[in-house]
Amino acid sequence: MDNWAPIRYREFWDIPRIFVVRYQGKMFLFDCAFDETAEDFPDYYRVYHLPELGEDEMTGSWDKLHQRATQYVGDVLVGSVQFDRSKRREIDTAVLDELTARIGAG
Repeated sequence: MDNWAPIRYREFWDIPRIFVVRYQGKMFLFDCAFDETAEDFPDYYRVYHLPELGEDEMTGSWDKLHQRATQYVGDVLVGSVQFDRSKRREIDTAVLDELTARIGAG
């Protein structure tokens, strides 16, 4: 249960609100975009499978990064993503195991 995967994030409000993680040869985008109507962040990430992206594609804003996705995987509750102590470097891979199983079943 102590398996960790490094993340790369852009926006941070208490936790990373959008981050990318590579796991088992796949790249995942976790996106928790601010909801203008509710004036708050939702309690879930929308998770996408991304194609391999070059470094130049990872610079700048990630607001539309989800449009590059090859697959929408599903929603994951923010509370089910366990971050390292800094909340900026890694996540526990348990949630990724669930996601890869979901992709394999789908």
